[in-house]
Amino acid sequence: MSYIPSLHKQSWLLAPNLEDLIPEYHICYLVEALISMVDFTGFDERYAGPGHPAYHPRIILKLLVMGVLDRVRSSRKLARNARENVVYMYLAEKLTPDFRTISDFRKQNEELVKQLFKHTVALAKQEGMLDLTQLATDGTKIKANAANMRSLTRQELEFMTRFVDEELDEWAKQDQLEDEAFGSLRGYDQLPGKGKQKMRSAVRHYVKQTREKGDSFEEAASRKLEEARQEMERHGVDKVSTTDTDCRFMKSKKGKMEFSYNPQVTTDGNGFILASDVCQNKNDKKQLQPQVLQAEENLGRIPEGTPWNFDTGYFSGDNLAFLKEKKINAYVATEKPNQNPFSADKFIYDPEKNEYTCPGGHVMRFLSERHENTSGYRYSIYKSDSCHTCPHQGSCTKQKKGIRYLKIYPHPELRKEMIDKMHTKKAKKTYRRRKETVEPAIGCIKYNQGLNEFLTRGLGTVRTEFRLACTALNIKKLWLRTRGRVTDVVGVAPVSVDPC
Repeated sequence: MSYIPSLHKQSWLLAPNLEDLIPEYHICYLVEALISMVDFTGFDERYAGPGHPAYHPRIILKLLVMGVLDRVRSSRKLARNARENVVYMYLAEKLTPDFRTISDFRKQNEELVKQLFKHTVALAKQEGMLDLTQLATDGTKIKANAANMRSLTRQELEFMTRFVDEELDEWAKQDQLEDEAFGSLRGYDQLPGKGKQKMRSAVRHYVKQTREKGDSFEEAASRKLEEARQEMERHGVDKVSTTDTDCRFMKSKKGKMEFSYNPQVTTDGNGFILASDVCQNKNDKKQLQPQVLQAEENLGRIPEGTPWNFDTGYFSGDNLAFLKEKKINAYVATEKPNQNPFSADKFIYDPEKNEYTCPGGHVMRFLSERHENTSGYRYSIYKSDSCHTCPHQGSCTKQKKGIRYLKIYPHPELRKEMIDKMHTKKAKKTYRRRKETVEPAIGCIKYNQGLNEFLTRGLGTVRTEFRLACTALNIKKLWLRTRGRVTDVVGVAPVSVDPC
């Protein structure tokens, strides 16, 4: 047996063309073609004038999209690939941008990525690849780039702010930290046991960093604590991350509470992503309307009566009224029926009198309209005057005064209508299709592309990172459906983008 002869240390007689080293139908050609259609003239003004020349935005954008397709999300690895990998060298046009240039570009160009995402939707629609006979919307939880231990309660935040502003300089001048001295810090005695331990560790860290970095660290720490305070006041939360103030504590799929974001996607019947977003809300109720409006914007128009699936997280009277106004044939999953004979759904409503009749036959009259402090949702309260004489009092209410208060959210008639609709065979069959469209799209982003934890921080940058993933997924579907024939999709009109 002989070996295949190699050409070790043999020089090229003629320098090779990079395209000759890449397979004919490689997806990078589609990435190149799509991004070359984008009109970047809006960026010329930003980079005009004196100074060092900048990399053209198309080069960085191509590297970012290709990186998502290859599960290469780190800006350092992208910079290395632009020097070593022929595919990335081809997309970078033989330039080698620094990792910080790539990282900063991703942070500063949310609108550009948004427009590119919309471009893939328009292209799929133009090529007749979209299946608008059925749409689906769903959300998921993705961990933020923030450790759970780097969080502060209101009391802890007040303590650390006071310490940085008033005590940090003096402590940094001491040769050693005395454990007894911790107790003399103002507000320290008001913290719970675990809070005291956390603050003691934080004080040591702040003192050490101040000794090493000086005033620059103290200024940065003070600014970060102020951002955390503003975020806490603005959104009324009780705990905030000092690493990424925009993220929130959410329960993951595994039941673990961790700092996360709530991404949202809407797909067509073929799994193309039509709308995408990232929010801070722990539940999905307030995300239905933004997803519908964004899908309308990206598609131009949604055919009247289009079946649209939503899971139970989107079920609310206001959302159902919005869907009815839009003439969308919605299928919104409802919670399992409550077997309690005195649950709210067992009360009969009289719209003319605005009254309810309880299972015991007593009338419940409107009392007041209120708002939930945390969510801001409005609801109505109904009360009966006959609870004390009702034989079912003990089973109906657990109130100490023995009075049943009925809490009714808006549009109860639409809620009842949707509950009845979702029990039909047609609705169950239609709703099952979401397992073939929106759920695989989310799974592909989280597991095939590896985006099960964000690399960036801040709502705007995280939104850009997620939209890059959605854009890459749409490009992959376009590539599979054209079998790599780039000429099938290069005739689309350019899309203009605003760098602001």
